[in-house]
Amino acid sequence: MSSVGRNSVIMASGTAASRITGQIRTILLAAALGTTGLAANAYQAGSMIPQLIYTLVSGGIFNAVLVPQIVRTLEKKNAEERLNKLITFAIGLLLAVTILMAAATPVLTMLYAGGSQEMQTLTCAFTLWCMPQIFFYGLYTVLGQVLAAKGRFAMYAWSSVAANIISCLGFGVFIFIFGKANREPLSFWNGNTLLLTAGFWTLGVAAQALVLFWPLMKSGIHYRPSFGIRDIGLRSMGPVAAWSMGIVVVTQIVVMITTHITTSVPFVAEQRLGLDQFEVAGNATYQNAYTMFLLPYSLVAVSVATAIFPKISLAIANHDLNDARKDLSEALRHVSLIMCFFTVVFIVIPTPISLALIPSISLQEANLMAAPLTMLAFGLPLTSSYLIIQRTFFAFEDGKSPFIFAFAQLFTEIIAFVSCVNLLPPTCWVTALG
Repeated sequence: MSSVGRNSVIMASGTAASRITGQIRTILLAAALGTTGLAANAYQAGSMIPQLIYTLVSGGIFNAVLVPQIVRTLEKKNAEERLNKLITFAIGLLLAVTILMAAATPVLTMLYAGGSQEMQTLTCAFTLWCMPQIFFYGLYTVLGQVLAAKGRFAMYAWSSVAANIISCLGFGVFIFIFGKANREPLSFWNGNTLLLTAGFWTLGVAAQALVLFWPLMKSGIHYRPSFGIRDIGLRSMGPVAAWSMGIVVVTQIVVMITTHITTSVPFVAEQRLGLDQFEVAGNATYQNAYTMFLLPYSLVAVSVATAIFPKISLAIANHDLNDARKDLSEALRHVSLIMCFFTVVFIVIPTPISLALIPSISLQEANLMAAPLTMLAFGLPLTSSYLIIQRTFFAFEDGKSPFIFAFAQLFTEIIAFVSCVNLLPPTCWVTALG
């Protein structure tokens, strides 16, 4: 087998293992906290906020500047010295961002989470425990890209499994000691319960990053802190990267608004309609439905887009627009056909799928999850096609057009959000947001 084929198998097997262990983690999370109520909604928001902040950082200077510089650095004569500077700069930047965001946790919680004061307080606690993940996600990205550039894919591909296993261990101990805690009051959440849920997730993400130092040393690179920013390419961000960063920012605004509304739903429904918050779909319900929506999207659409991008880029570089058009059309046809199949399945049997993928939830929780999953399914073919078209624009070194599309999407969704909140009862908000 060729090195390319071998590396592809390693990456694919690592991705599959990560998906499987990640799904087990989702099952245990639902068994511990449920998918409705205070704890479930607060945990989903609190664990997501650091990931969203990291996405902003990675979509900016990381993916736009630092990651592309890694390959260029390894080709230089003084590669190790430059690489040490680059890694040290990344660590310093990540530490600064993590500390700043930890200090700003109450403000971030107000932006992302709505609802009662209890929801705000518990979300803030979960967020604070998860905030160190910003540092470790960034470290994982930098070290992983160094290993990928050196042709060492195994640990990079498989280390995310460690994060899921450690988190599963925490949830397992939590369930053994406390059982299902979805209806526990705010006073139940203390250092021990937060450690087993959010703390173990952060420990897992830390392990995912730190284990990469071992294969890094085996590859001949011995990291030593080296300070300075000369010769690490901080001025190399081109216009495409700048537009890409803009797309990330616009996308995160949509996510922030969505999260704020979905975390508000149970409290608003309780106040306006007198409903039990455990009978209303909230943020946790939406996030679990969105996770199921992402399964075919990430396995098919993202894989095809990643595979087709170099081929289309080469055709465009050779001024062969016919080949580029042919590759794009073929990718769109194949992906759309597969996504239409999943759309039909999600629409026809959403509740059985929810119960099959997350067997630890109740039938009532699965029914609440079915409505947003059905609505999300309608957009699956278009969302997948848009990803491939967006990558094609990037192949043309055109980042402006995708940014305009993203901004138009933001404008449209804001109108939809306002209409939804003002015209529909709160019990329909999560479904409408799908």
